[in-house]
Amino acid sequence: MRTGKILQLSGNTLEVKKKRGKIYENKNKVTMESSTEDWNQGRQLLLQRCKSRALSCLNEREYSRAFAHFIVALTVEPSVKGELLNAFLFTLEKLSEKLEKEKQVNEVLMCYEQALDVLPHDSHVLHGLGTTLFRLGYVECALSYFLKSYKANPFFTPSLYCMENLKNALVERWHFVMLNDKERNLAYKRAIKRAVEEGYKHVLDIGAGTGILSMMAADASAEKVYACEASEIMFAVLQNVVKLNEKPIQVFPKFSTDLVIGEDLPEKVSLIVTEIFDAGLFGENSLETLDHAWEHLLEKDTEDLSPSEENDISPSCPNHVDKSNLNVCRSKVIPYSADVYVVPVESEQLHKAFRLDNKITQALDIKDVIPQYLDEEPYTTEKISNLKFKYLSEPSCILKANFNSPQDIKLLLQGKVLIPSYKCTESGNLDAFVMWFDLHLDDKETISTAPKEVSDNGCWEQAIFHVLPQYLDGASSFCNVGDNIEAEFLCRGHFQLKKVKLPNSVPSSNFNQKQTMDPSLIYYLNSYGAGDIINLNLRDISPVDNASILDISTFPCLSLKSLKDTSSVASVLRTQYQSEIEQLRDMYGISYDRLSFKSYEDFCNSKMQCDFLIVDPVEMCGLLKKNLLEDVTVLRMQCLKETGLVVPGQIEIHAVLVESETLKEHSKLISDERVDDFKISQIMNAYKCQIHQDIQYSSLLHQKITEPFKLCTIDLNNTSETGIKSFFKDAFKTAEVEVATNGKVTAVIYWFAIKYHSSYTVNTSDPGGLWKQAACVLDEEVQVQKGDKLCLQYSLKNSCFQIGVASH
Repeated sequence: MRTGKILQLSGNTLEVKKKRGKIYENKNKVTMESSTEDWNQGRQLLLQRCKSRALSCLNEREYSRAFAHFIVALTVEPSVKGELLNAFLFTLEKLSEKLEKEKQVNEVLMCYEQALDVLPHDSHVLHGLGTTLFRLGYVECALSYFLKSYKANPFFTPSLYCMENLKNALVERWHFVMLNDKERNLAYKRAIKRAVEEGYKHVLDIGAGTGILSMMAADASAEKVYACEASEIMFAVLQNVVKLNEKPIQVFPKFSTDLVIGEDLPEKVSLIVTEIFDAGLFGENSLETLDHAWEHLLEKDTEDLSPSEENDISPSCPNHVDKSNLNVCRSKVIPYSADVYVVPVESEQLHKAFRLDNKITQALDIKDVIPQYLDEEPYTTEKISNLKFKYLSEPSCILKANFNSPQDIKLLLQGKVLIPSYKCTESGNLDAFVMWFDLHLDDKETISTAPKEVSDNGCWEQAIFHVLPQYLDGASSFCNVGDNIEAEFLCRGHFQLKKVKLPNSVPSSNFNQKQTMDPSLIYYLNSYGAGDIINLNLRDISPVDNASILDISTFPCLSLKSLKDTSSVASVLRTQYQSEIEQLRDMYGISYDRLSFKSYEDFCNSKMQCDFLIVDPVEMCGLLKKNLLEDVTVLRMQCLKETGLVVPGQIEIHAVLVESETLKEHSKLISDERVDDFKISQIMNAYKCQIHQDIQYSSLLHQKITEPFKLCTIDLNNTSETGIKSFFKDAFKTAEVEVATNGKVTAVIYWFAIKYHSSYTVNTSDPGGLWKQAACVLDEEVQVQKGDKLCLQYSLKNSCFQIGVASH
């Protein structure tokens, strides 16, 4: 019975518990509903407080406190991202700048880590972290975050530009052009195969790059193959390529001059293969490298033949390998030797790089200006076939360099004076000497860097030695048919032009008193000759008396002209050319209070109100100036009067769709077939690029797929419908264009029309101008037929422009 009672009790207890459970359940339900409501109210209250405090702290420039409040707000309620995003990103940028200046690197990275916790896929945050990492020196890590940002939003163009710039810095474009040069690759393959078959079986590849020459040696049955590459990025490429191709090659992350026999290499080698040559042949320290190799890395007997004879200066060099100067040795270098050629030329484009145009000197009243000496950079490089030029004489071979003669190499390092002479066959101004060379790999294979008669897509440029007035002692550079041109070159590790002599030339008596100017400034000033902009007066744009000018251009030409001719006042951006600006100020008699130098931050923090804001919107390389639209927006809002104007006022973007193998070859390795079927493309093409600058459209090998067309207009005096100045909006738009001919679209080339005034417009695609053009190379080329309609997508953000084909 007790048991029954107990059971009954238990049952009653269970029943009671069940009833109580319902009561508790109902009570909990009420409590939970009440708690949820309280939580929602509390969360909303917290959210409002955080938002309010964040914006208040931001207005007071307390970026650290503002950031903390923004983080809480975005954590509590992620849906407010759209409302707070711009303010939060601005706070993050300013806070990271402040912490960086205070050298609190870890705190900067922690801020971005917190930002990514609340906005894990935001392109702006990922881009900002990439930019910060790059400034701190973490280049590869920065590249990965730019890539993440770009993947999160393929039309977030700032990340694309940063990614492209980093790729260009890590792996220079000439790597791709050389790898795509199939003829060059096969010539090296044949020469290396012959050398190994002749018994040179222990091989060192110096400056190996991707390791293509090393792999050729391995495939030719060399017994030992070593490769060294000092670039950190290219060494990683080399390792991956060797591993992927399963080649028995030992690699070293060093310069060859740091290799030690017995520590790195087990023994000396019998064959060195290399291509450490620039357009001027010796500019990559090739002589120093080969001198060290003969001393320390190559096998060599002690018996010598007769010493090397002096190099003859002759009108031409036979295409052969001179073996008369060799030590008797068991070693060899590929390439075997080189013949160096030089020719005098006239070229208006080269002339404007180092001599001020008469139009500029007259407008700015500049006299007696000469370019500074080019001691550090004795020559520039250019594909001369891309320029308008004419030979003033026949080319002359000025040097035969034998890389298999240690004595010859030492003589060239010690210094050798070369005095070639030329008989003028054409009249003209002597603007430059152009140099190229024939590289003899052995007695059967030769690679020439000579310019082609038409534009070519080979991998070699030529070296340009500009004839500065100093080389002529200020005398005229004009020469007539039949005149004798005498040049003096010094080869001491690399080539330098030292002196030029023309018949009947009279040196200037006051030559040493002339003002010197940076050649980059001369080139920049000459760009103002385009569209006759140098003769533009600000009063032509707006008839303001005694105007107040804010000038953020690289060199304030228009401001200086206005100050010289009127009572205007100007504040100009502090740049590398401040001393030249001050010289002109003093020469014009402009008082110090009428021309002041300021930083961009000074402009932003000042309360000045100007009549004109002058900018130079397009870089000479063909891209929009970095942060142009953002800078113009801020300065226009803060520093420009309601009636004030931005000069120039409009920029039109023009474009054309083209098929161009040359642009593809600069962008990526086309296929492994170009590199003797070695597996290289999948590794190297991780560094392929879409954005290209310094394009010479007028001489580029291409086929036009469409006619040139205007894509859009950027109004720098952007106003709303009410007439109030407004911010530039990021552009993401589409446009339709008709195909003019059958073919493949590989790239979009674009340029700008810069409108200063109805009578003053600069077209940056002018073949006679100094601007280059830019291009976007498509990831995948598009096959089209005449009459097809193509839909283009383009974006403009942070002054970074991107365009591609959406569909057709």
